[in-house]
Amino acid sequence: MDTSSGPSGTIRKLFAADLPAFRAHLLRLDPASRHSRFIGAVTDAYLAGYADRCLASRGLVFGFVEDGVVRGAAELQPFEISGERRAEAAFSVERGWRRRGIGSALFARLIVSARNRGAAALVVNCMSENGAMRALARRFSAEIVFERGDLIGTIKGLGPTPFSLAEEMIDDAHGLAMSALDYQRRFMAPSRAPN
Repeated sequence: MDTSSGPSGTIRKLFAADLPAFRAHLLRLDPASRHSRFIGAVTDAYLAGYADRCLASRGLVFGFVEDGVVRGAAELQPFEISGERRAEAAFSVERGWRRRGIGSALFARLIVSARNRGAAALVVNCMSENGAMRALARRFSAEIVFERGDLIGTIKGLGPTPFSLAEEMIDDAHGLAMSALDYQRRFMAPSRAPN
């Protein structure tokens, strides 16, 4: 695979029908990627349960889907501090699909979704040695603070706009259609294991 080329898949919201593909993505992450994403070592059993909880939560999960296979994911989990709405972001992109703009595209989608949900700030936690995540947060103008050995990036000043609301509605309609096609493709295609 030519990893220097741009992404050929689709960034879209993941739905319940995408659970097997999201779970498989998390299970394909190598040990270093798992450690970086979850800020510690995690087992296959933990990841399978996490995928179930993540898609059943009130948060959102977006995926980079290529040929029906999730190769990257971004999660948005809402929370409140002193009555202020915020959202936490987390990312994972499989090693062979990095440096193709997938993380940036996922981050952009999370910002729109956080904005449309009234989040005053989007927060990203990462390990201090995760240079790629630090660079990604800076690219989106995150204020980065070092706290207890980890870096916390915060993007403030969010809020919905007519354009952001329309953008998400269009993206959601497209994402739902693509999810239905991917679901159909999984059941019509002969069984094969993703690379």
